[in-house]
Amino acid sequence: MAGNPNHVPYEDFGKKLMALRKKAGMSRAELGEICGVAPSTIVNYERGTRIPYADTAVKMADYFHISVHDLLGVDDPELVMAQAHALNQMYSISGKKGEDRLKAVYQEAANLAGGDLSDDQLLEFSLEMTKMAQLAQQRLSERYSNKKYQSTVEAKAEKTAEAVRDIDNTIVNLTSGEKQ
Repeated sequence: MAGNPNHVPYEDFGKKLMALRKKAGMSRAELGEICGVAPSTIVNYERGTRIPYADTAVKMADYFHISVHDLLGVDDPELVMAQAHALNQMYSISGKKGEDRLKAVYQEAANLAGGDLSDDQLLEFSLEMTKMAQLAQQRLSERYSNKKYQSTVEAKAEKTAEAVRDIDNTIVNLTSGEKQ
């Protein structure tokens, strides 16, 4: 991933989305409006540099009357979306270097596990990385926000805590399924 600067991680998805959009006779702005994202986000999807979050992927798949699996063209859409979300979180905190570091962490985790992690293990790892990124973003916000914006920081802290609880619940549900 990080070794090839020309690597387009979601190229097949991007081509498929562009073809679906054009076949439907839609502009990027129209598709963005249906999905609740900016036209520039649709551009990134079609370039294959980003993949949508679950809620956006579901809206797209519903609109085009296909499954999320068929839309994304991957074996485990939940895993791909979780990894993309973790990478986006890290990018929002530390830019491209943070995203590249997280990609390296994914590779190192696989190496430490003997070369391969199961999809469930990768999903759990992605969720943990997302949680870590959200908590790091919150700590940065608390540390560097002006005192007069304290109420905004506190409101964000509540949202972060709720998101972390949701991630923890998802991990518990995921890992309890493994033990059965």
